[in-house]
Amino acid sequence: MLKRTFIHLPGVGERTEAHFWRQGLHTWEDFLNAREVSGLGRQRLVFLRNCLKESLAQEDNPAYFGPLLPVAERWRLFPRFRERAAYLDIETTGYTWPGLQVTVVGLYDGRTMLQFVHGENLEEFPQALENLDLLVTFNGSQFDLPVLRAYFPDLELPPVHLDLRFILASLGFKGGLKRIEPRFGIRRPPEVEGMDGYEAVLLWDRHCRGDYSALPTLLNYNREDVINLETLMDQAFSLAENRLLGG
Repeated sequence: MLKRTFIHLPGVGERTEAHFWRQGLHTWEDFLNAREVSGLGRQRLVFLRNCLKESLAQEDNPAYFGPLLPVAERWRLFPRFRERAAYLDIETTGYTWPGLQVTVVGLYDGRTMLQFVHGENLEEFPQALENLDLLVTFNGSQFDLPVLRAYFPDLELPPVHLDLRFILASLGFKGGLKRIEPRFGIRRPPEVEGMDGYEAVLLWDRHCRGDYSALPTLLNYNREDVINLETLMDQAFSLAENRLLGG
């Protein structure tokens, strides 16, 4: 999908991109090999060719493409940088911030699930983000990431962030994570099925008061929040790609 993308070029929007596709210019290489492009003068054609040569040179650099793509279209980067992507969700002591305590951070790269717990290993979390290209969350742009930045002032996030809440909403799937998951065939284990963020706050409180069963339940809940993001991201990408390309 990345090499089919032209909207990162200066002055190229979705209509112009679709115009290129209709001419058979489906990839950057197609464009570079074209002797002429309908609707483009010679000077403009040379300029865009130079931009695409730079795109090819930067193909492995997510930090290059992230700022150039509209936020709503950054989902296109997912397959190209998936091997260095991770899915994230946090648990806290409430919903309003600043002043929230981060209790658990869950991070899953599609292979390994890591969980960082306040009072145990939470301070190790920033190191886990090193060498990541892309981060996937649900509503992370409005909650998880601002809270983490407040808690870790020097936190360095991966160059690209995809917020599934807004990607899915653009596809017609609105509401919270627990409401959306069943529409994609996701069912949670019985021990955490039906739990929500408020209950996660209560579980942490119970843990702090000495309930030894509370933390394992909270970690199971957080794990489901995180690993289910991969399934949702997979399906959201396929739906968005099919919609864009008319599949």
